[in-house]
Amino acid sequence: MELSEYFEQFERRLNVEVGTGFPANIAAEIAAAHSIGLSLEQLQQFLARRTEITSVAVALKGHTLSVEKIERILSTRRKGLIYPKDILGAGFSKDEILENFHADL
Repeated sequence: MELSEYFEQFERRLNVEVGTGFPANIAAEIAAAHSIGLSLEQLQQFLARRTEITSVAVALKGHTLSVEKIERILSTRRKGLIYPKDILGAGFSKDEILENFHADL
């Protein structure tokens, strides 16, 4: 399957208007998934898991994300928490969270 077909099928899978495009970082990940032969289902699962991590990580201080912090995010999710604000409140101290997210805790 050509890359353009892969994008089109993924847009349809997500019920997104075909040809609207994706943010640059997601588009790059879709292209990489295509190049290594991931199925559309595998790509969707990958992006869902990535989002579970990044939706919390964007509120943490610093420009890097340690394995230890990723493990804390995943551990808190395994306990049943879903929403980033709940995961932040349960898994991280206020000192680790960007100040503009403190009001959401």
